[in-house]
Amino acid sequence: MPHRTYITAELKRLPGHKPLKDRLTFALFASASRDCKGKPLLVYHSDTPLAIKTLKVIKENLHVLWRSNGKAWVTRHLFPEWVNVCFSPTVKKYLEEKGLPLKCLLVLNNTPAHPSVFIEGIVVDYSFIKVLFLPPNTTSLLPPMDQQVISNFKKLYTKYFFKRCFEITGITNPTLCEF
Repeated sequence: MPHRTYITAELKRLPGHKPLKDRLTFALFASASRDCKGKPLLVYHSDTPLAIKTLKVIKENLHVLWRSNGKAWVTRHLFPEWVNVCFSPTVKKYLEEKGLPLKCLLVLNNTPAHPSVFIEGIVVDYSFIKVLFLPPNTTSLLPPMDQQVISNFKKLYTKYFFKRCFEITGITNPTLCEF
């Protein structure tokens, strides 16, 4: 989430209004050379939000693996599923297309969502994936995905979101809240 909240002028004027603190977790992955990217994991507090129900969106057709959790956190049940369903097949396909040997190192921090026993849950077809856990208390020093990947994603997403917002509100004249 951004450090600041974007709030509309009409909501700002309402007495006692607090900005929405809707949260979600988005797990990204990329190769060190950044040319292998796959389907990210999106964890939201609702399994089927109103916007998805209203528009009758098929979650399987989204460019993310949509999962839900009450606190919108990646859990020790969601993470291994994402590794087997999204990460591993993408990496295997990438290595085969590039003619590279089937070797992969998955570097993870030591969050409870990444239990060391999950390695046993990796499907046999993906046994070429080796997992390296960063030592405790080093995540702030050695964050693999913080090398501008996450901040660039947030910037591009915010830019796209507001560009789309201005396009739609300019044509059809709904308020920002309706958008």
